[in-house]
Amino acid sequence: MSDSNVLIIREFLAADGDFVSGSELAELIGVSRVSVWSYMEKLKAQGFDFEAVRSKGYRLTKVPEELNQPLIQARLQHAADKFKAIVLDEVDSTNSEAERLIANGENTPFVVISRLQTIGRGRLGRAWHSPQNGNLYASFGFRPQISPTQMSLFTLWMGINICECINSICRVNCQVKWPNDLHIEGKKVAGILTEARMEADQVLSAVLGLGLNVNSDGSDWPEELKQIATSLRQSSGQSFDINKLVSAITGRIAIAYKQLADGSHRAALKERWPRYDTLAGKSIRLIQGDSRISGVASGIDNSGALIIEKEDGSRFLARAGEVTIEK
Repeated sequence: MSDSNVLIIREFLAADGDFVSGSELAELIGVSRVSVWSYMEKLKAQGFDFEAVRSKGYRLTKVPEELNQPLIQARLQHAADKFKAIVLDEVDSTNSEAERLIANGENTPFVVISRLQTIGRGRLGRAWHSPQNGNLYASFGFRPQISPTQMSLFTLWMGINICECINSICRVNCQVKWPNDLHIEGKKVAGILTEARMEADQVLSAVLGLGLNVNSDGSDWPEELKQIATSLRQSSGQSFDINKLVSAITGRIAIAYKQLADGSHRAALKERWPRYDTLAGKSIRLIQGDSRISGVASGIDNSGALIIEKEDGSRFLARAGEVTIEK
């Protein structure tokens, strides 16, 4: 999709429901006024609609409900203006695609979004259920050029920022379940998968994958998921504009990434984590291979390790593992 379409859509979004003259659009993209009409027709074919009034110009009256690359790109401004949005109909895994793009020299940062994943990935090589039903499957690609120690809090930091963005837009209470799940009222609404390629003293590339249940009603989920998962629609009682949501999340991730690079995230994470920690004060069981450790979740330490207060009064720091809440 050409940059001209993005410029046109951005102009309409800035107009906020008012008319934009054909001559203004023609000057904006450097074509004749007659040529503007052909751009408008192509955008209509994608799901946009416009009202045309003589001597006033065009007014945007409808945007696509399906994922749309120029609409997402047009919304990416300010902190996210350097992100390239790549929208696919189908992909094996957005994380895999992001890794391929980085390996092939694609400029970063970028976000890959797909309407359908055929082999979605979760932590520990698990499959991620990824039907084509209005959910969000996105991966964000970076070349951080930071030390591996600065990556230790990456997933947790991004998790609370995504939660804050979702809560602001959707009016729900999204929280982080250490280390990489997002929950609403005890049910999983999203999973985060961070994968990085490192050398001894530098992170060469990083991919942040997000699978977020947005507008699904759960009717097509496997039975085992229906008891433990939810969607933004189920939790809030309303559907959401997928293009606006992914643009907002990308903008928040862009800000969070800058804070990660300059180191200001550490103090912010320590201050904000208690608000988004869904495990805080709960009896939990940690599974690490053949080991089982029970205790009460008591926040995280400076490295992002989960603090578990055991019955004997000792503390255990978990840096990896699966956590379940004991009833």
